Amino acid sequence: MKIHTFSLKILCFLRFVMKLLHVLVGPSASPEKLQLLEKDVFNVNLQRCKLFAKIVILFEAIMICINLTTSFANYQRLIFSNTYLILYLLLLIMSVIMLGYMHWFERIKDYTERQYKWFRLGLLCFVCFFGVWGSVITLLDQKGYGHVMAFSVNIVCVSILFLASNCTIIKLYIPPIAVLFIGLPFFQSSMDTLIGHYINLSVFLFFCWLGSRMLYNSYAANFFNEMLLKESNHHLALKIEENMAINEELKKVNEKLQYLSFIDELTKIPNRRGFQHFIQEQLDNNQGKRNVSLMMLDIDAFKQFNDHYGHLEGDKVIQSAASTIQQLIAPRDGFLSRFGGEEFVMIVFDWNEDQVYHLADEIRKAVYSMGIVHEYSPVTNRVTVSIGIETGDVEHPLDIERLLKNADFALYQAKNNGRNRVEVFGTAERLLGR
Repeated sequence: MKIHTFSLKILCFLRFVMKLLHVLVGPSASPEKLQLLEKDVFNVNLQRCKLFAKIVILFEAIMICINLTTSFANYQRLIFSNTYLILYLLLLIMSVIMLGYMHWFERIKDYTERQYKWFRLGLLCFVCFFGVWGSVITLLDQKGYGHVMAFSVNIVCVSILFLASNCTIIKLYIPPIAVLFIGLPFFQSSMDTLIGHYINLSVFLFFCWLGSRMLYNSYAANFFNEMLLKESNHHLALKIEENMAINEELKKVNEKLQYLSFIDELTKIPNRRGFQHFIQEQLDNNQGKRNVSLMMLDIDAFKQFNDHYGHLEGDKVIQSAASTIQQLIAPRDGFLSRFGGEEFVMIVFDWNEDQVYHLADEIRKAVYSMGIVHEYSPVTNRVTVSIGIETGDVEHPLDIERLLKNADFALYQAKNNGRNRVEVFGTAERLLGR
């Protein structure tokens, strides 16, 4: 049992030592980050010292008033022989000078590194002066009160309010401690009180230093964590921008692929899939019925042309026909697509049958006028086309299928009736009275 208790005590002591070492070591970072921390700590200390100087000025003004009132009440003849009053005035004057110095420095927008170092040195001197001032007051108190309150309060203020690295805080401690510890034997006649002061002040200083380290290291850790968070957010923002750029590129690629999937490679006009996409868009964008005229075109005797002139020449015929038809259909807000092989489909909206027929016949004549030789055509010695037309109201995709079927039947009639002609679906049936 005793061994277990002893082990726990050793463990607790080791933990304390580790925490103390952590406090002594402080945060680790790159030289660039440590320099940024120093600048940030400087700005924080500047604001704290401004506020502290104002408080000191107010407090010292009150102490001077109390001291003057007491001096006059006791009929003290020489005010300047009052050491406390002189010290209060000295601290008041130094605080006013330092406050003006800090306001002057803040008005400098772009200060040099040399100006920064000199001002930082001035700030440290003011803090050090404040500590030494407390030591002097404490030495004077030994003759009357015997306490060390002034020194203790000043050291606590320096430790808590002023953020500083371990090296800097020790430098700030040395002057006031040296003044007090060296001067105590000359002002305190009681040996027991003197020894008590040394022991109590040593313990007190250690905990002040420890508190100072904990506050500084905590601030430094928060500063580095905030910096790390900003860096992470910056990297994340860059990554998001990169991903957005990639997504935008992918979107463009997908749009291009979609476009290519809708375009016939040979003629550069919409293919059958492009035709279906166009129809679906029209149905989605228009509510209710719409009058649609659909023309199905086929190049006459195209197999014979390929067999005798070759497929390359056949491709040229298809390209030329597509270009010629597109020149006629595009100005009329029509739509042309290659439906497959030598077949094309054309669409116009809100036209009457006569207008559609004249357009189809104009297309037929334009293809004939291209003058492409076709010696093996059963119609004539040129490349010709046959066209079937169907017009109707469209509201659903099934209506388009119906128009396609009827236009294809009209095209079949044009082929049977001698080719190189235009047929409208239902004409023959109407003539027969069906």
